Amino acid sequence: MELQNSAQIVQSLYLAYIGRAADPDGLAYWQGQLESGEVSTEAIEQAIIGSDEASGYLAELDSGEYVRSLYNQYFERDPGDDEVAYWAGRVDNGELGRANLANSMIDAASEFDREALSAKLAVANYYSQNVAQEDYDAQQALALDNLHSNEALYAALQQLDSDHEAMTLEQVGESVEGNPLYSAVVGTGPQTLMIATQQHGDEPLGTEAALYLLDYLAGDSAEAQALREEVTVVVMPRVNPDGFARWQEQVAGGEDILDPRRNSNDIDLNRTYDPSVPNDPDLAPESAAVRQVVEQYQPDLFVDMHHQNNYRSTDGSLDTLSALWATNEGVDASLMETGQRAIVSIDQALEEFEHANLTLYPGSDNPAIGRNGLGLDGTATLLVEQRGLQEMDQLAQGVELDYSALAGALTLESYLAMKGIAESMASGEFEQIDPSLALEIPERSDSIDFAELYGDDQYVPTEDEPTMVAEEVPTLGIQHDDALIA
Repeated sequence: MELQNSAQIVQSLYLAYIGRAADPDGLAYWQGQLESGEVSTEAIEQAIIGSDEASGYLAELDSGEYVRSLYNQYFERDPGDDEVAYWAGRVDNGELGRANLANSMIDAASEFDREALSAKLAVANYYSQNVAQEDYDAQQALALDNLHSNEALYAALQQLDSDHEAMTLEQVGESVEGNPLYSAVVGTGPQTLMIATQQHGDEPLGTEAALYLLDYLAGDSAEAQALREEVTVVVMPRVNPDGFARWQEQVAGGEDILDPRRNSNDIDLNRTYDPSVPNDPDLAPESAAVRQVVEQYQPDLFVDMHHQNNYRSTDGSLDTLSALWATNEGVDASLMETGQRAIVSIDQALEEFEHANLTLYPGSDNPAIGRNGLGLDGTATLLVEQRGLQEMDQLAQGVELDYSALAGALTLESYLAMKGIAESMASGEFEQIDPSLALEIPERSDSIDFAELYGDDQYVPTEDEPTMVAEEVPTLGIQHDDALIA
């Protein structure tokens, strides 16, 4: 794996030798030194290794512990005993020093580990480049280690409501099994943005991103306060809590014949929005609650957050986000254009996030889908499909998957997408966007099976090296019972 830019190089050195993302001043300084050609990567590496902080960090670790530290810092997983023995042995016999162990591990990394490192570096770069030096936190998480259970989600929403006067939390219904459905409202602006997440129970990252969005929007920053004066943001997180609970049970090893994508009456909630077909609230109380909140707030834009499978283009890059506005011919053209402006605003918001790869979702004109049905009812809509569905399916099938690094980058991407729309609306730039620019976003790439994506995914040593094979099944990277609010 070749690191793509100076920021990635510097971040990789900070992770390897200090165990954290680079602070803003440190990143800017070493990037400048590297890009000017005044120093080499090796010189920066030696300078960081020789720092008091790195000396203290490294001195506490023997060779095996250092190998484990690198696996966690780079790939966000615990290595197998064979992996530790292989790399620690090369250090102990003098073949590798700690100063070149990290690069050797990157070069030998499996495709899955390389992707984890790439995702983690992208999150580290975004954090370092967007936090003030005085606000920098060395403990900042760079991966998503936990998903909120239903109980943890409700507790997190209640905590946000308690912490922020600018947020109002209201129960707007309940699921088939009696789980509460909430709307969280931030802002009093004349424009209204509504966001719904997780109509399908096995698509959780939009919900995680929405919590970060609410925490930011309701906060005390000057930017958030200004945004709230221009835009009212209404969030319905996890519209299908029953399905998510079933998905959790599957991940834990339970068997459930009912698809977690559907509600507990075996209804696909995102097929209940055709305005010409009456929706039975007893069969689908969850989507009935969505309609009720839409009717109450009359949003200028409704954003529906979902997951999709893996898609890879001919250049090898993976699509991380796909989006599409209402396309049914019965939807008013002005509403379609609002959706097109929304996807352009996402494209602009993601320009500086190096992990992002936005494409157009090839959706149908089906009037029952929320994107089209709400559009036919007079609401501008945008469907957002985040990568991750196949990974969630693997977890539900019992495959233990180190997914937390990638999940962190995808969650950040969803957060930036939603935040980008809100900021564009608040600044007045949204209405100035040429909707035809949406047609210039590339179409979604070809699908790729999960097995094909990573192949055998193991490191095979050369003939003169001892055998070292990655564990066939890596450790699980996502837990399901702890709250996570940064």
